[in-house]
Amino acid sequence: MERLAEFVKSVLAGVMISIGGIVFLSSGDNKYVGALAFSVGLISIVLLGMNLYTGRIGYTVTSGAKQRIDTALSVVGNLVGCVIVGLLSSPVGSVTELCAKKLEKGWGRVFFDAVMCGVLIYVCVEIYKRHKTVIGIVFCIPTFILCGFEHSVADMFYFINGRSISWRSALFILLVAVGNGVGSILFHLAFLLGKKYGVGAKEEKKSEE
Repeated sequence: MERLAEFVKSVLAGVMISIGGIVFLSSGDNKYVGALAFSVGLISIVLLGMNLYTGRIGYTVTSGAKQRIDTALSVVGNLVGCVIVGLLSSPVGSVTELCAKKLEKGWGRVFFDAVMCGVLIYVCVEIYKRHKTVIGIVFCIPTFILCGFEHSVADMFYFINGRSISWRSALFILLVAVGNGVGSILFHLAFLLGKKYGVGAKEEKKSEE
């Protein structure tokens, strides 16, 4: 039952990101408002404790087996949530054009954009974990959208809602998921190293004095 509950929270996270995607696509030419409004998805997720792959993957290198399994399951749950919303709603705004534009990117650029998005997602989640504020989300989410970085779960929704389902789009999402993970994990490790040799070292030196 516990595993099922975690899976349901993953599905709900996929639903919330999809809602964020709908808001963004519905904003039309007002991309700044749409980018900011997209934040409602991640804000809801962190406040209600839902399971989003991009918010969890960075911590897998230092988490236990249970957390790693939950993170792996979150990918499936997020996809289910995106499928539910994406197929039940008609194609929103310029989603078809958006999907076509994404698939025109070279694979190297896709990976880079995914890594950068992973970094920003990790940063805003870490800010929330440390300070219990969503201010990081309010700034980081619009930043990754306006920069054109790639978020694997959001892309799941876009391709499903745009009825752009193919082997190429599946490979696109897979590469983005890997890139998101790389960006998040690298930043998490960098923070750990900084804590060990930076803040931690200073505190140790101070205690010796």
